[in-house]
Amino acid sequence: MKLHTGLVTVGLLSLGLLSYSCANGDTVSGSTGTGGSTTGNTGGSNSTGTGGTQTGGVTGTGGTHTGGVTGSGGIISGTGGSHTGGVTGTGGISSTGGVTGTGGSVTTGTGGSTSMTCGSAFTVSAAGFVSMPAVGGGCWSGFASDGGDAGSTIMPGTFSACGTPCMLTMTGMLNASVSPTYAGYSYLGFNIGQDASGSAATAVTPKGSGITVTFTNTSSAPVVRVALNADATGTTSYCATAASSPAIIKYSAFTQQCYNPTPGPAYAKTPIMSVQLSVPGGATTVPVNITLVSVVENP
Repeated sequence: MKLHTGLVTVGLLSLGLLSYSCANGDTVSGSTGTGGSTTGNTGGSNSTGTGGTQTGGVTGTGGTHTGGVTGSGGIISGTGGSHTGGVTGTGGISSTGGVTGTGGSVTTGTGGSTSMTCGSAFTVSAAGFVSMPAVGGGCWSGFASDGGDAGSTIMPGTFSACGTPCMLTMTGMLNASVSPTYAGYSYLGFNIGQDASGSAATAVTPKGSGITVTFTNTSSAPVVRVALNADATGTTSYCATAASSPAIIKYSAFTQQCYNPTPGPAYAKTPIMSVQLSVPGGATTVPVNITLVSVVENP
């Protein structure tokens, strides 16, 4: 805050010297007795004595008194002139309440930095960032991607240049999945514990009863599965076959190695990192064209 100092101009009072001129009186016509001559004509009161130029007539103490000059009250730079409240004090700077959020930091609300605000439906941004409401007031969010084994050519890989509206569609050639390797596969999905900055995805514990997945499949690959991945590499993964779209699947229906005659352990609602459509290869290499339309967590 800029402090403005007021200037007080004082006019000095010029006092004229008072002079009193007294003429000698005429000589008395009587005899020069004791009261007739000199004492009456040139006495102390008729000459310019002490009373003629008195002390009060000159510019004395009252002529340029202390209060007339710019004294303590004349300048405004007192304690109140630049008080603490005038400068941007505690409330002026972005204090605890000035920054968004209860904690005063840039994190948003109780959920911290990874907390997201979701709309009322499954949404994909122009950069391929997915957000959807989850049961319990939470939010699943993260970037989408697709891919496959080394023998498959799946595009686009990432959806960073998806545009508006963004459709999560994977296309290309799906490698055959035959004995002894059964290598051919492709996938399309998104992380559920990732913010829009692109930070590393974290695992999220589902609170609903299952999910509903809507998709389109115009390719020659007949089998589509829904996968819940517990880690970034897919080492621990639970899957269930989606016979048609929309596929309504309870969490209890997901198992490890769901494609085996005897599947592995059932999913027990442990934390997961991503949701995917998984497409296994067939007897020959075939074109693939699948679009993930939406995912909804069921209460």
